[in-house]
Amino acid sequence: MAKILIIDDEKLICEEFREILQEENHQVDIAFDGESGIKKVQESNYDLVFLDVLMPRMEGGEVFRKIKAIRSVPIVIMSGYLPAHKEKEVLSQGAAAVFKKPLDLNRVRTLIRQIETKEP
Repeated sequence: MAKILIIDDEKLICEEFREILQEENHQVDIAFDGESGIKKVQESNYDLVFLDVLMPRMEGGEVFRKIKAIRSVPIVIMSGYLPAHKEKEVLSQGAAAVFKKPLDLNRVRTLIRQIETKEP
């Protein structure tokens, strides 16, 4: 079981994603904006963070940098559209993966299994 944080301003997507992950026995928290997501990372240890790129008030890149400064946690960048050069850029900055929306649940499951097998 992984402890997962989803940071995305699209509430319906978050709720559906959480339900799917909880059905697979993962513990899932949600933050609907970057500031709340950063606060949750400060307060709790997560095995994996899913982070949307486009959000109001604080965009995903800034949230990514702040989370990385707080804690070493794999972060998956999610986006409806991310050009190839931007995808390479975020991967070079330390993102665990980049997933395009709508998310491929098989890729999500595979990544979670990989994260879980790396845990001590």
